[in-house]
Amino acid sequence: QLVSAFILIDIRHSPLKIDLEFIIWLATNKIPFSIIFTKTDKITKTEIDNKLLNYKKELEKDWEILPDFFISSSKKYTGKEDILNYIDKINQSII
Repeated sequence: QLVSAFILIDIRHSPLKIDLEFIIWLATNKIPFSIIFTKTDKITKTEIDNKLLNYKKELEKDWEILPDFFISSSKKYTGKEDILNYIDKINQSII
């Protein structure tokens, strides 16, 4: 049984129709998911905040409670511990 899916979204781009459609599809099909915003090392903190705000505004059109999300960079290892802790929390909940 699928416990959680992770959607990887490049933070450098504004919300893309295909990403939003996939998120809606997951929710419609009751598939639990979280969003991992990637490539955060490529833009400034201010740009990250602005992009997150744009995504939140888009998602709030369909949800009262937003899905869990993480900020990550594979280059700088940003978010690695948060994501691993989240996975551990999920694993502990199904044991």
